[in-house]
Parts: sequence; C-alpha cells; structure tokens
Amino acid sequence: MSEEKLKAEARRWYYQALDDLEAGEALLAACKYAQSCFYAQQAAEKGMKAVWFLLDLDPWGHSSAKLMRDLPETVKTEFSPFVDKALGLDKFYIPTHYPDALADLIPAEAFTRLEAQTAIHHAKAILEKVRTFGELS
Repeated sequence: MSEEKLKAEARRWYYQALDDLEAGEALLAACKYAQSCFYAQQAAEKGMKAVWFLLDLDPWGHSSAKLMRDLPETVKTEFSPFVDKALGLDKFYIPTHYPDALADLIPAEAFTRLEAQTAIHHAKAILEKVRTFGELS
C-alpha cells in the first residue's frame, strides 16, 4: 500500500479513537463509569492500531499493551513509557460490559468515578503519543 493510503487508513483509526475518547468523556460526565472505562480502552486500542497501519503492519487483537509490545524494535521504545497505562486500560475490555465477568456484581456496580477519570487520562496520553508519532491531526 502507498504511504499516502497507509496514512489515510491510520487517520481513520485515529479519528475513531478520538470519537471513542469523546464518548468515554460523555459517559464519565453521565456517571456511567464502566462504559466510560470501556470507551477509554477502545480509544487506546484503536489509536495503537493506527500506529500499526502507519508502519504498514497488520494489527491483531484487542490489547493496546500487546500492540505496543509487538511493535518493531525501532519503534517500540517510543511507546514503552505507555505500556503500564495500556495494561491498566486493557483490564477494562471485558469486565466493563459483560454482566457475568465479575463475581456477584454487574459492571454498573463495580466501577468508580476515579477509575473512569484515570482511564480517560491514560487514553488521552496514549492518543497524544499516537498523534505526535504519526503526525496525525
């Protein structure tokens, strides 16, 4: 694929990541903490997939931390400071939206404002790194 097409595909993923982040912020404001955490995770995942497309690679999976760790060595060090944030977000992928993922609780009962605020903060940091790495805007 041409560099122009790769950048266009990366932008599509990045812009959807921004939209997911905006949804997460709206859900936080609405006190829907589990859903806010989920959308923050989605934002980070899609942001990292944008990086993979920029590099003409085929992203696979739903773990933003794994997407960071599996980057080529020449790029991996740029994202290594964000792996801990990504790991925190990855923990929100399943338990935030399945009622049987947590023992005796549903997601609406299990997640807090602080967790959602932290998730949004981490997703923003990752997306800012993605933006500057790929010169996306």
